[in-house]
Amino acid sequence: MFRIMWNGTSGMYAEQEKLDAIANNLANSSTVGYKSQSVSFSDLVYETLNGREYPVSNGNDPINGTGVKANDWMRDNTQGTPSETDKKTDFAIFGDGYFRVTRPDGSKAYERNGQFSVDGNGRIVDSSGNILDIQYKVNPNSVQFSDSNIVLAENGEIGIRINENQIEDVGKVNLYNVVGDDSMTSIGDNLFSPKNGAQVSVVGNPQIKQGFVEESNVDMVTELTGMIVAQRAYEFSSKSLKTADEMWQLVNSLSK
Repeated sequence: MFRIMWNGTSGMYAEQEKLDAIANNLANSSTVGYKSQSVSFSDLVYETLNGREYPVSNGNDPINGTGVKANDWMRDNTQGTPSETDKKTDFAIFGDGYFRVTRPDGSKAYERNGQFSVDGNGRIVDSSGNILDIQYKVNPNSVQFSDSNIVLAENGEIGIRINENQIEDVGKVNLYNVVGDDSMTSIGDNLFSPKNGAQVSVVGNPQIKQGFVEESNVDMVTELTGMIVAQRAYEFSSKSLKTADEMWQLVNSLSK
């Protein structure tokens, strides 16, 4: 009897995790540079006699008992669709890599969102005010970008247009990559931080297009289909819990 309840409870928790991931993807379907996330499941086919057979995990403790559990969320790093904007401050990454930015507290973060702008100090910043990292060839204090004078080559070389025929080369926008598909941790605002021990390296042959942004790679049809399947699975798990309760009630009535 308890096994049926454990199976139903663990199934409901697992499908709720799946629905949370789908809801997060749908909410960010129009977020530039967003990468969709998915949840896989593992069978729980073992039991112990330590009296802790409650099939719910806080994400750290192992789960004992039978049923199913949701694994860690995995990010789909496939390329999003490029969208042309014709804005000089919009950059789209083609292939692997992340832009690196410096946050107000001095820490580094990484992002795929290439919707930048120029602040009052002539620096290229993202929507949160984080400064785009540039490997300068000149004194950074002498560089004053504007919304119209930025020239970015596909290999990341960045310059300032002086006039129609003259461009001053000031540095390079490097792209960075991390070894391993699951080596980045989301820290909010579409920013990522490498996990402890992750190796960060500069992308050897970056491909960046100016005047484009990379749209989210969320597939609405896939997400909506997954939501229907997850809702039905959640419903089945809840029905098994209800059935176990009715059976228990029947047994109790027979024993009176």
